[in-house]
Amino acid sequence: MSSQRSTSKLAATANTASRLVFGQARVKAYRWVKSRIDLKRLVAADVAFVSYAKAGRTWTRVMMSRLYQLKYGLPAEAIIERDNLHAMNSKVPVFLFTMGNYIAERYPVGSSPSPYDTKKLIFLARHPADTAVSFHFHLNNRIPQHLRDLKRLPQNTGDLDVFAHLQEPRIGLAHVIDYMNAWAPALARHPNHLLLRYEDLQSDPVPQLKALAAFLDESFTEEQYVEAVDFASFDKLKQKEAGDFFGNSRLQAGDVSNPDSYKVRRGKVGGYRDYLTPEQIAWVDDEVTAKLDPSFGYQSLRV
Repeated sequence: MSSQRSTSKLAATANTASRLVFGQARVKAYRWVKSRIDLKRLVAADVAFVSYAKAGRTWTRVMMSRLYQLKYGLPAEAIIERDNLHAMNSKVPVFLFTMGNYIAERYPVGSSPSPYDTKKLIFLARHPADTAVSFHFHLNNRIPQHLRDLKRLPQNTGDLDVFAHLQEPRIGLAHVIDYMNAWAPALARHPNHLLLRYEDLQSDPVPQLKALAAFLDESFTEEQYVEAVDFASFDKLKQKEAGDFFGNSRLQAGDVSNPDSYKVRRGKVGGYRDYLTPEQIAWVDDEVTAKLDPSFGYQSLRV
């Protein structure tokens, strides 16, 4: 652990120095490299799983991984990471889990032709206010300050409360809505896509996992579906994260004593309401109703 901290500190120092020396050229170079890496990974993938950050992608990935683990006798700590499970058993597809933002810098969402056209495409939607609020805590507890310029994120967000974050156009509610609205027509045109909603996965996970499996031309037993849901329950995932069960930095608490630093934080449907006044909630609901593409169904879903 001390070695990891030393490496992280060294990386932070190097990033700070390069930011001072190279400025925006560093950002452009980083994103140029990332776009090509992600495109290469997309080309190699059978399935692209796309969502905005903090929409529940990791939780869904753990459930999917558990299904493959149970079916093919794979290690319980092996979480799908592109072709790692495929390397253990070739019957497991190669996945790319992504927000798609680096790819979009070369191929904007909705481009025709699109690098997603030949892939099975899964899009995970979540109520944009819950997504934005979850990202608020992720930004302030898990993303190092020295990486924010590379990710094109504001440098000073620690003084923003939840509602101020929601109103910040670069990272808040409007940004999530714009992201989802860009994908809505792209999904409608895609020949082989599946739209999942986080709220449906929460309320009735087994049927949603069955629909996901059918889309992937997979079959699992009823017991495997039930066990996958139990394995990825939020209480158990938080325990696994605290103990570094998966040995994966993406599923590792930034600070085990700080509940807001966990990758798996709350997962509550409609949790954004807990941080807002009635007037602020009304503003959020009006924004979603007026601006979010209705194909996602959140105008009628009062969470």
